Amino acid sequence: MRNLFPDSNAAWAALVIVLLPLLIIGAGELEERLRQRDSKFQATVSTIRIWVVPLLTLWILARALLDIDEGNFFLRVEASALVLAMAVTGLSAFRVVVERLADRPRRTGRRPIPRLLLALPRLLLILVALWLLIAGVWRVDLSAALTALGVTSLVISLALQDTLSGIASGFTLLADQPFAAGDWIESDEIEGRVIDVNWRATRVQDRNGDLVVIPNGQLATATITNFDRPTRLHRVMVPVQIERTATPTAAKEMLLDAARSTPGVVAEPAPYVWVTQIADPVVDYQAYMFIEDYTLAPRVKADFGSLVWYLSYRHDVPLPNPAQDLYLFDGAKTAIEARTTSADIRRCLVAAPLMAELDDDVLDQLASSASLTRFERGETIIVEGEQSDLLLLHEGRARLSVRQDGSDDLDVLDFDAGEVFGVMDEAPEMDGAALVVAMTDCDVVTIPPAAAGRVISEAPDLAAVLEQIAATRRRRIHRVLRHHERDAAAATETATEDGDDS
Repeated sequence: MRNLFPDSNAAWAALVIVLLPLLIIGAGELEERLRQRDSKFQATVSTIRIWVVPLLTLWILARALLDIDEGNFFLRVEASALVLAMAVTGLSAFRVVVERLADRPRRTGRRPIPRLLLALPRLLLILVALWLLIAGVWRVDLSAALTALGVTSLVISLALQDTLSGIASGFTLLADQPFAAGDWIESDEIEGRVIDVNWRATRVQDRNGDLVVIPNGQLATATITNFDRPTRLHRVMVPVQIERTATPTAAKEMLLDAARSTPGVVAEPAPYVWVTQIADPVVDYQAYMFIEDYTLAPRVKADFGSLVWYLSYRHDVPLPNPAQDLYLFDGAKTAIEARTTSADIRRCLVAAPLMAELDDDVLDQLASSASLTRFERGETIIVEGEQSDLLLLHEGRARLSVRQDGSDDLDVLDFDAGEVFGVMDEAPEMDGAALVVAMTDCDVVTIPPAAAGRVISEAPDLAAVLEQIAATRRRRIHRVLRHHERDAAAATETATEDGDDS
């Protein structure tokens, strides 16, 4: 084997004779396969087959076989062509890779890579090719050029410091990535979707469809709000004023219905409403809704406002009148008119079936001593042992429950308008307390014990009915407690058996 190629030139010749056909044939086959697959790398392989391989072969023949000096002009031209062909090949392959990376958001849904980062490898490849041509092929001493370049760079830096600052800020933004192309951002009263981030500026398309170019130096020192990160979920707040005559419960229900019916509002997290200020003659509310696309925020606010106008009539929740009227306010007269009178309470008593059959004198006595009170939904109206009044539910709905320590309330029965409740002197012995809670906004007539006792003594039929009602409710409470105790005992027994089995 040592004497197979006694002459090194023969070895190079054999290598060229064998390797060159193999490279050309292999590149041709690879190009055909890529063409059949419609691959974009076909152009890169074609450049290698047509230019890189022949030029590399000529350079090897000239240097190894013909022993031509490196300083030969024609050899330097041929080497320059080889370097340029290799650079074009690299740029062609890199262009395909960049196109795939740029198309990645559409294919995978991932965030796009900034174009400035994709341009850096291409710039580096061009600089390396130029260095090989100038310093490697043509043997040009770059030390003096680099020195001159350093002085020139200093002068240019002083003259273009604002521009260079923008470039540095662009690299800072790309490294920190507070936003990417496609994100909706706001900065210094500029709001829009990011179109592109380059080495000097960021281009944003605002809601008007106009293109706004923001220098990166300005963005680097500004406060940026990104509405797409960390999630696309965004809260929309809409202030609403409603007349004070509407109850907060009714107003909140109306606003929540409008929020849930607004297109673009998500179900989870659910909308909610706060009372922010109680003024005269309006109450200020704030409705909060959540959307998954910030671009819909103006439309959601507009649609919500339209629905509030329509629903205010359906829910009988009046909105403020925008007309400018002049009122002469009489505080004393207004207070007297707003006060509940005995006649109002008498009408409430007459509306109850249990009280409607009482004599007029008895009704007048009750009306003169009773009072009308409003309770909000969820508010406790009465707790056993804390109050001895007789209560009449005029409007709304309430629920009688038994509250026990360490467990949920036990629901006993519901009260509708016209029913009475209150004193339960013969309530059963139990751990906890019986209480009545408003299920909706309730208007309750409160009759003091003295007045109730006086009326009951004068109306024995009413006393018998009230006693029958109290007895029925006591039995109901007994039955609910027995069922609860039985269920608790069964649950304890089951848990004990499971523990023994384990």
